[in-house]
Amino acid sequence: MINIVGLNKLQLKGFTACEHFQKLAFAPISAFREISQTHNPRANDDDVLLFLAYNADQLAGYFGILPDELTLPDGEKIHFGWLSTLFVSEDFRGLKIAPQLLLAAEKAYSQNLMVTEFTPSAERLYRKSAMFEDFAIKNGVRYYFQSNLAQILPSKREIFAKNKKILKHTDNLVNTFIPYFSPGKNHLYKISKSIDKNLDHFIAKEKKNPIGRSSEEFRWMLDFPWLSTEKEQPDYLFSSYSKDYDMFWVSVYQHQEIVSAMLCSARDGHLKVLYYFGNIGLNVEILPKIIKKYKIKMMTIFDGQINSAIQKNKIPKALYKRPMRRKYMIHSGFREKLGENFDFKFMDGDGDFSFT
Repeated sequence: MINIVGLNKLQLKGFTACEHFQKLAFAPISAFREISQTHNPRANDDDVLLFLAYNADQLAGYFGILPDELTLPDGEKIHFGWLSTLFVSEDFRGLKIAPQLLLAAEKAYSQNLMVTEFTPSAERLYRKSAMFEDFAIKNGVRYYFQSNLAQILPSKREIFAKNKKILKHTDNLVNTFIPYFSPGKNHLYKISKSIDKNLDHFIAKEKKNPIGRSSEEFRWMLDFPWLSTEKEQPDYLFSSYSKDYDMFWVSVYQHQEIVSAMLCSARDGHLKVLYYFGNIGLNVEILPKIIKKYKIKMMTIFDGQINSAIQKNKIPKALYKRPMRRKYMIHSGFREKLGENFDFKFMDGDGDFSFT
């Protein structure tokens, strides 16, 4: 018989350091994710953040939830959860553990659930459950600025994974002959790992989407990332380590005042613009400076306004561009509560995209 155990915010704190966790056959969460989840300003003390599925006394699978909230036009706030990190061990396949984990999440969050950035196998589960429906699709672009074969090809075929060193040498050789094509505009800008009073004030007065993150939440993201640059979580399936990772604010100034700002992450040469405020054109015009500074090889943008501004301004210039798609699914009960015409106006960082 499968037993589902839910760990709330208070119960999860210190979980990765306890004796029980150390004896598990595999890790259901990383130490960095535990710390981040328990510091989430939008997580209530009784919110279940991690569901564990046991077969007798053996861990068989797990399901993570990232609590969030949105504000309706009338000011009412609705608490909901993003589904994340669904896993069932091969040793326990066929016991319908994943559907049981999904039912536990549905009950804990009163159907207020959403999901994005899901794997094909997870998508099949959500569709088969008949709980979820398609909610939105964002058409994005992945821009390539330098050769990045060592990161791209190994995921395509096993033969490339076995020859990763050769691919890295090829990248290094090719990239010595590839300059960054666009220097960007000479705007006054500042890169920071923290939010000072000026940036705090600027964020507070800018128009936000229904999820409407505050400076407090952006500080949480900066202070408690899910990725370590020092060590990887043993026996953990999802991202826990990156050789090179940074999250930072870029603020653009005119007449000593902030006129645009964006929260970015750079992971192993991959740039993402998670959130942006103010003048989109100025944010785009400063991107070449960021690309050069952080030695960015590729950049992924799902935001239509940013991609339109890049196309209009013709910077940053890329060697190659590839279309991308991001799907969002929503629990049908949650969709009914919000109404057919509700628009989240998602920013790229909404969900758990900011952390990985």
